[in-house]
Amino acid sequence: MCSACEGADEQAGISPILAARARRIEARMPGPKVPDQYWDILLGHAGGSVPWPETRRMLTALDQAEQRPGAALRCDAA
Repeated sequence: MCSACEGADEQAGISPILAARARRIEARMPGPKVPDQYWDILLGHAGGSVPWPETRRMLTALDQAEQRPGAALRCDAA
């Protein structure tokens, strides 16, 4: 994550639409679903840490969501 996102009060690099798309993709992936509290942490809505297996699962879902037509990462800090 870039310093613009790390220093902000909220996650600037993942749009709400992309996050919602990634959460739907993640929910359909095999294995246990990532708890909502971990998504809140990743998106900057809560503080804390996320175990690596869940982080990897969320990042995989975000990568897949980004590949869909019309999806784009945005950074309001840039």
